[in-house]
Formats: sequence, structure tokens, C-alpha cells
Amino acid sequence: MNLVPDEAVVMTAVDRLSSLPLDLIHHILSLMDMKYAVQTCVLSSEWKHIWTSLRHIKFSTSEFEQLGQFIRFTRHVIAHRNDQTDVSSLDIAFDGTLSQILLKVLLNYVVSHNVREITINTYERDRKIPICVFESQSLTRLTLINLDENFCIVPQYPWDLPNLTTLNLSQMVLTDGRFDYKESVDLFSKCVNLKNLCLEECFMASVTVFNLTTPRLENLSIKNCFISKIFISAPKLSSFAYKGEYPLSLSTNGFQYLDKVDLHIRVCAPHSAFKKEDAYQLVELLKNFRCAEFLNVYSDVIEVS
Repeated sequence: MNLVPDEAVVMTAVDRLSSLPLDLIHHILSLMDMKYAVQTCVLSSEWKHIWTSLRHIKFSTSEFEQLGQFIRFTRHVIAHRNDQTDVSSLDIAFDGTLSQILLKVLLNYVVSHNVREITINTYERDRKIPICVFESQSLTRLTLINLDENFCIVPQYPWDLPNLTTLNLSQMVLTDGRFDYKESVDLFSKCVNLKNLCLEECFMASVTVFNLTTPRLENLSIKNCFISKIFISAPKLSSFAYKGEYPLSLSTNGFQYLDKVDLHIRVCAPHSAFKKEDAYQLVELLKNFRCAEFLNVYSDVIEVS
């Protein structure tokens, strides 16, 4: 009996994933939480150390049943990562009382490895973001979001981020009033390359004027912030969006390139309570945007003006 077919078919198991270019493998793993990226080390000897060279790092406490497990895992990643590889981005989300020391160690590590993007999502109240984040010479994008009812606290002096281009802050304490009263504060004056700035539900106390001196700023959004007086020096500003309650006191050095303005000022008091000087103040506010190509104004502003 002839056991060999005329055309032998040889079935060969092919590891298609391992045959991909290393850069593509890194990209795929960077979409995962580090917990699962590290677990790929058991696939084969070839995969044992791939995770150690990932440039995009993502952590979340929600992937662990206990906070202690997350803390031990994070320390393991820091200790065993390839120390010669820079970090392109860090994305961390944590719920619970994360050790301030661990957060500082992690952020110091990525800053020392020339991190370009940092995103922090936290549910913790009164969390102080470590100083090292605001002194990075490589950082280009920073997003700080606090999802708790209370606020997180950031440094109350100019941030030294010369390469920062995009900044997003949500529910952050810009000034908390624990220090002496200040006539004005300008946190972003050293962010000389800042182009995109979004402030949402941020809080400022014991300061009369919030200064924005940003020579290259192009897009500015301020939504539901506890800031009543703002001075903007941004000659290249092209887009401005504001949402908040009346009154808003705004002064500028003028906008030469302003293209689009979205102005949503909520007038909570009865319109009948508005005096003539209130209407004049709103008109003066609108004059700041007379060079804008497009001006979208919330209906309350029109009615009381």
C-alpha cells in the first residue's frame, strides 16, 4: 500500500505575529494596558523581552483586583524595563489611594527618559501632581483630568515646559488660596511653544487676574472655570471658546489672527435685574472679538445686551 500521496502536503505552523516588523509589534502592544503587554513574555523566548522596550506605556488600576497588586506590578515594570529606551508616552488612570511616592517615582522615571506625552486620569481628591511633570524639557503634550468631585492641585508658579504644545486641564486647582493674596498669576509664561490650551472646571482662589501670556497660542478653550478676570496676551490666537457664568472681565493685547469665537456666557439673574452698565460691560466684552471672522454668541448675551 502506497502511503505517500502523489502530491505531499506539508502542514507547517507559521507564527505570523512574530514575523511582523518589531515596530509594528510595539505599536500593537502599545494599544494594550501594560498588564497584558507584559503577559506576552510567556508566548515564546522571542517574546520574553519585547515588552521591556515599549515606548508607549499605559497603566490602569481598574485592571487589578487590589491596589497592592497594581503597585507591585508598576514597580516591576520600572525595575525591568530596558533603561536605554526612551518613553514616548505615559497614560495612567488610577482610582483609590495610590501611593504619592509611587506616582512620583513613576513620573520621575518617564521624565528622565524624555517622555513626550503624559495623560493622567484620577478619581482621588486633593491629589498633588508631582513637581517633575511641570519641569520636563521634553514634554510636548500634557493632559490632567480629575474625575472626583474635588480638585487636584498643580504648582502655582510658572511651569517650565519649553517644548509643550498642547495642554488639557480638567478640575485642577490653579491657585488654592493657601498662600498670600496675589494681584495676578501667569502659570504658562514659560511654555513658549504652547499652541493648544483647554481649561475645564478649573479653580482659582486669592488671585485677582489670571494672566495668559502665550506668544504662540492658537487655540484656547475655557469652560466652567472659577475665574472671573482674565488677561490674554496671545497675538497668534485663531480660535477662542468660552463657557461660564456672567460676569466675565476680559482684557487683551488684541487679536490679529482671530478666526472663530464661541461665547457662551450664562446669565443666571433675571434679565430685568440687569442695569445699563451691565449691558455696556457685555458690549465692551464683545469688542475684544471685533476682528473675528466668525462669532457665535449664546442667546442670553444677546437678550441682555
